[in-house]
Amino acid sequence: MSQELRDELGNYHIRGKKYKSITTILKEEMPHMALDAWKERTPNWPSVGRKAAIYGTFMHMKIQELVTGVHPEVPKDFKLDEWYDMEMALELDARVEQWLNLGLNIGTPNITEHTVVIERHDEDGVVMAAGTLDYFGPVDGMMVLGDWKSSKRPQESHRIQLGAYYLGMLAEGKEAEEGQIWYIRKNNADIIELEKDELQEEGEKFLELGKRSYARMVS
Repeated sequence: MSQELRDELGNYHIRGKKYKSITTILKEEMPHMALDAWKERTPNWPSVGRKAAIYGTFMHMKIQELVTGVHPEVPKDFKLDEWYDMEMALELDARVEQWLNLGLNIGTPNITEHTVVIERHDEDGVVMAAGTLDYFGPVDGMMVLGDWKSSKRPQESHRIQLGAYYLGMLAEGKEAEEGQIWYIRKNNADIIELEKDELQEEGEKFLELGKRSYARMVS
């Protein structure tokens, strides 16, 4: 669903309005020192980055299929020869096993791949942003806002991204009791948990970034 709402630049078009992607705002407004350093020491970084993006996307799809029982569609911009091979299959099987090893009790009803909107107009600035969260629903008896990540290490932007989704769900009248970022790798997995006040705090950080992004766009 979220793919149909987006243009070639990643902007969301919802009810006649254009919203910049939450992830785009984070990439534009947060420091890139670590990423820039990685690019300098990785000459083939475009192909390496593309491969990592494909692995991460298919990991999301496999786990969401386990959670919902619905087989998601392959993104239109992924070519068959980029992902259909034995290496990919083995990698995904290993990551799914790590997810299952966490032993989380995923309940129903739950929401996956859900698009949220953050729209604020006040004297301090304007925010027009949207994004697609991974999971909202019961986990071990609590209502959890969850995000699957394939990254090797946690990043500050991941916490702020989850905070943004928290604000988006609050706007729909749905409040999570806790946020969880699930880092699923080939050989291990771990969870970062955020309480409600932490989610709110991270959401406030996103609002400041969103205001800065919008001000730059219209200036």
